[in-house]
Formats: sequence, structure tokens, C-alpha cells
Amino acid sequence: MTIPSQTILELNLFGVPRVVSGSHQLRLSLKRSYSLLAYLALEQRPVPREHVATLLWPGSDASVGRARLRRLIYETEDLSGRDLFEGPEGSIAVRPGAVRCDAVEFRRVARAVIAGGVPGDPRADVEALALAACSVLMDGLHCDSEEFDDWMRTQRIEHEHLLSRLLMRLADQQRGQRRYDAAINTVEQLLRVDPYSEAAYIQRMAIAADVGDPGGVDAAFTVCVQSLRAEFGTKPAAATERCYCESRARAAAPPARACEPGDEPGEPIDVRFALGKLGAVAYATVGRGSEALVLLPGFVSHMEIAWEHPGIRRVIGELAQRFTVVLFDRRGVGLSERLGAVSTVESAAADVLTILDAANIDKAWLFGSSEGGPAAIHLAALHPSRVSGLVLFGAMSRGSRAADYPWALQRDAYDHWMSNLIAGWGGPADIETFAPTASKDPWTRGWWARLLRHAASPASLKAVLAGLRDTDVRALLPDIRCPALVMHRRGDRAVPFAVGEYLASKIPHAEFAPMDGECHWWWIDGAHAVAAEILRFTRLR
Repeated sequence: MTIPSQTILELNLFGVPRVVSGSHQLRLSLKRSYSLLAYLALEQRPVPREHVATLLWPGSDASVGRARLRRLIYETEDLSGRDLFEGPEGSIAVRPGAVRCDAVEFRRVARAVIAGGVPGDPRADVEALALAACSVLMDGLHCDSEEFDDWMRTQRIEHEHLLSRLLMRLADQQRGQRRYDAAINTVEQLLRVDPYSEAAYIQRMAIAADVGDPGGVDAAFTVCVQSLRAEFGTKPAAATERCYCESRARAAAPPARACEPGDEPGEPIDVRFALGKLGAVAYATVGRGSEALVLLPGFVSHMEIAWEHPGIRRVIGELAQRFTVVLFDRRGVGLSERLGAVSTVESAAADVLTILDAANIDKAWLFGSSEGGPAAIHLAALHPSRVSGLVLFGAMSRGSRAADYPWALQRDAYDHWMSNLIAGWGGPADIETFAPTASKDPWTRGWWARLLRHAASPASLKAVLAGLRDTDVRALLPDIRCPALVMHRRGDRAVPFAVGEYLASKIPHAEFAPMDGECHWWWIDGAHAVAAEILRFTRLR
């Protein structure tokens, strides 16, 4: 086998997959050749051969699968005329420098642009790449394997998620440059990817107002209303309605100066990405306090959509008067890396350390709510030099029941609950448990359903919940030496009040603050009291 020194094999996965060498398209005779190249190119890591064989030939005997994989590797390299694969014993990966993949390049550029960096490409190249990425990823690719199809669906969801973020960033840039036609085209592409994005409709209305087009404002708002009503039976958020009114007035009577991006109500948080050894972690900071407070969220989160909730903005605004508040999505959900991500207490704790390093924060207070509690406990016990103090709300120390921990679900009951939650994904899942007082509110139901859809695919959700089920940090509780505050609502339906009492009794010198209410979400039903308690406790230390 020889590797031509002048050419790199081009693997194009936008649209129908193609393999190109120089100016010539190669016709790979085996459909699994495309599947193998796509899988290894997008995974970007050595993968156990046994796993690849199972993925491509599910149901086959292990020895038969390995033999078929060896033959597929040989024939793919033979048809391409070069060595494509390598890997340590028992693994396989794409050989460095042998293949260039458009989808991999898109991810690199998109993350750099979203993070506010300069990827080293001319602006036109970024925009052209975004346009190409609007095609269906791996369109028509299949190899008669449900496992491969599940992986491919996850890849498409992740791709659409990243593409939406990039298109919004490009539209912001184009609008700031007064390239209104280009900005309109970018927003229209975004709405084809995500027809329920209120942020995109807000951007479209603002652009129409910039160019003095009242009809364009009306049209964008009408489509937004119709889309949300048809899909969720709800209306746009209050911020979207305010933007419509302001954009409509501005379009009818153009102001003396053009609108700059961010003038509309509800300016979004500025998301950044901390790049660690285990993948990219999305985070943002609010406020400029001398001390940092890291919010460790529950099992699912999406910072940008969460920020649309007025209760979240309000209570974080209160905390930001004293702290630099750090928001983030753990790897596996939200805006952070999902591909290949695992969900354990250790991985979530590693995400926080990655963010602290990226943001040059030596020490921080930790606020662990719900499933964010175990990771906060892990950090406080094992990384005390990075932790100023610990605050827990509605948190637990174990995910499933044990003989000496009777408040959680039995493992089989937990798995049944997890299956039901995944089956109902896409709607306002379990909102009656998490927020009983707000469960009938149409806007809250629509907001929660949209957050869930964008925060995790069913596959990534399963990984997160399985990690929670197996969590047990009780042995670490006696090792916590920093100041600790435990808050828990007496009527919490998701995590019983006794769990909070248990935590406070096991953490040395912890202060317990019982609170009234039923909601598991800390940002409603007494959120001001939660913020006041945090501020009171931290000022004493």
C-alpha cells in the first residue's frame, strides 16, 4: 500500500457521502466502507475493533465480525490506493494526515467562531462552510445496522445543535457589519434547521426593523406564533413579544441611528468554551464580583435557553451583585461536547476544574443543585484548594436506593423511570414533579420542553441518567472541611426532604436551612429566599 505525497483523501459527509482523491471521485464498492470512514473520522479517536465490528455487523459472531472488519479495511485501503487506518493493539483509527473530512473541519471552525476566536479562515470561507453544513449529514448512508443508525442520528442532532449556534453567531456578525441581506439569509437557514428558535425570530425581526421593513417584522412574528402554537400549544415568550412591539415601532419610524446587536430585550449570555483533555465545556460568566460562584446544574441543562426564564435571570442577577457567577453545561448535555462524553461525578468535577483554569479562577464557591450536588461534594472533598465553600440545594449523595439510604428509587424502579422519561422526551417531561406550582403554565411548559429537546438527545440523556443512578459520594461527606450550607424544601417531590437532612448531618459543621415549598427547581417559588440565604451564608465566611 502506498500513500500519495501530494493528495489527501477528501471525505465529504455533507449530503450524500463522497470520497475524493485530488480531482477524482472514488467509487467505493462496499457501502460499509463509507460507514467505516464516517464513523472513525467523526469519532477522532482509536476505537476497539470489536466495537466497530459489532456496530457494522450487529448480531454476527465476534470472530465473524472481526474477520469481516479485516476484509473491509483491506478492500477500502485497496480501492483508495493508500494506507488509511492505524491503531494500537485491538483498536482502529484514521491515520493522521490520510483523510480530511468536511464535517470535522466544520466542527473545528464552528467552535472557534462560537467561542469568539479567529479560526484562521477568511470570513467568506466560514460562511461557505456554514452553507455547506446545512445539507443533511451523511444523507442516505446506512449499513443495515440499528446500532449504526442510532449513532448516526446522534451525530445529526449534535451537528444541527452546533450549526444553529454558528448560524446565530454569523447572523450577529453580519448584522453588526450592516450586511443585512447576508444576515437575513443566515437567519432563514437557521430557521430551517430549528423552526422553533425564538432567538432566531427575534434576530429576524430586529433585522427587518434595521432596514425599515414593518411587513418583515410582522411576517417573522406571525410565523413564530404559528410554529409554537402548532408544535407546543403555547405562545412566544414575553421577551419575544416585547421585541416584536419594539421592532415594529422602530421599523415604522426608523431611529436616528441604526440598531446595534444586543439592543433588543433579553440580551443573551456570552458563551465561551473551555477546551480540556476530555472535550469542550461551554460556560459563561455573569457579574464582576471579586469571588466566583459556580452553579452546578441538575441532570439536564442548556444555558442559553435556561437564561430565557425570568426567574433564572432575576436570581442570578441578585447573586451577581456579589459574585462572578459561572454557568456551565456539563459534557454530555447542553452546549458542551456530547460525542463520546461520559456522565459521572468525576467527569462533571473535571468539567468545573477545566472551566476554572480557562477563566483563571483560583478558588470558587460551589452551588450544587439536584444532581449537581454529588459533583460539588466530590470537588469540595478532593480538591479543597480550589473550593471556597459549598452550597447545596435539593441535592443528594446517592442516585439509587441502598439498605442504609432508603430515600431513592430501587435500581429497577429507577431504570423504569428512566425509560419512561426517555420515551416522553420532547415534551415537558416530569414537570409536575420538578415544578408542581408552575406545571400548568403554558409558557413554562413550552420553555421546559424546548430546553429538554435542545439539552440532550435520548441517547445522551440515557448516559447522563445512568451515571446518576450509579452515583454514590457518601464516603466523601466526612472529608469536607470547607464552610457548607445545605438547603432543601420540605415538600420537594423529586428529592425528599430527608435527603437534605442526611447531607447536613454527615458534612462536618454544615449549616442546614430548611425551606418551605414543593418545587425542586431553585429559581421559582421562593427564589429570592434562596439567593438571600446564599448571600447571608457566604458573607459570614
